[in-house]
Amino acid sequence: MIQNEKEYDGEVPDLIPARMLNEFTYCPRLCYIEWVQGEFVDSADTVDGRFQHRRVDAKPDKLPDEQETFHARSVYLTGPDMGITCRIDLLEGEGNQVTPIDYKRGKAPKIPEGAYEPERVQLCAQGLVLRENDFDCTEGVIYYVRSKQRVTIPFDDDLVDRTKELIAALGEMARGGEMPPPLEYSPKCVRCSLVGICLPDEVNILRETEKEGAEPPGRVRRLLPARDDEIPVYVVGQGQTIRKRGDRLEVWSREEGKVSDAKLREVSQLALYGGVGITTPALVELLQRGIPVCYFTHGGWFYGISQGTSHKNVELRMRQFQCAGEKMRSLELARMFVSGKIRNCRTLIRRNDSLAPKEILGNMGSLIREAEEARSAESLLGI
Repeated sequence: MIQNEKEYDGEVPDLIPARMLNEFTYCPRLCYIEWVQGEFVDSADTVDGRFQHRRVDAKPDKLPDEQETFHARSVYLTGPDMGITCRIDLLEGEGNQVTPIDYKRGKAPKIPEGAYEPERVQLCAQGLVLRENDFDCTEGVIYYVRSKQRVTIPFDDDLVDRTKELIAALGEMARGGEMPPPLEYSPKCVRCSLVGICLPDEVNILRETEKEGAEPPGRVRRLLPARDDEIPVYVVGQGQTIRKRGDRLEVWSREEGKVSDAKLREVSQLALYGGVGITTPALVELLQRGIPVCYFTHGGWFYGISQGTSHKNVELRMRQFQCAGEKMRSLELARMFVSGKIRNCRTLIRRNDSLAPKEILGNMGSLIREAEEARSAESLLGI
């Protein structure tokens, strides 16, 4: 079956996206966090990857029925027997002979295979699905945007067997419901956008310390957070309206017309005070981007919040509800949150004010200890 629909979004558990097969080959834990738990964080690499795909993703083409030679873009294809679904960037064909072409943002690697295993496996999975749909497909092509180079990948027996093996392993991992262990000091972790969720070094060290007779933990690589230029936008004023125009939010007034605007990519949240309205297109765009919209009275009293469904990690929510139902576990976590907050405040004061009064630093130190030893949530709230 060939359709022109948007790419599989994780809602059909019995079909594996070919893209996730790439992730699983690269790192099983990454695949589990992204596909099973529904977590995703953008990085410079992922944003650039979408930008490089903009041409082939712009207008999906229908597959011609009678034309002998064709090029079809963004072809959505499913293979129920293989258990794979994929969106092929570009499909070239003549008659019944077709070749899938996958776009990659980087440069072609100088290795004998022509491409790394995750990319070759993903492309081969597309070829297997094409075969299931009665096409002849013996090879695929990876186009590297940076080096403007086409690399042909033949679908030989070894690659086909390896692809089928990984498909079976990925399905077993998803059904098992257990997150794979992190890689150990792998260079793959450095540029991974989910490293702040996966925490490979920290998890590995905790696992080692839990073993009897374990050696002292090794060095933990420091996480370097990406620069965040997003800021909240506050709109105060009776009768003003928020509208969307292109990639910007605009503030319009009945009397003065357009009074201000902000780039959507620079907005962390939108706070509306008083009788400020927002159009449906603007609200939908913010919800799709995961940008919350908060509603307040003119005096600043909180009314409510509109939040998109960007977070899909059901396992995390289940754990949170379990902890919320356990009084002592909730208190234990709350102690760490509050004491950590006070500790960070004290550290920032010492770092930025060499003449900070010792009395204040001493009081904050006492509050840290009190928070760590609080016997009830009420006492912790008082601290």
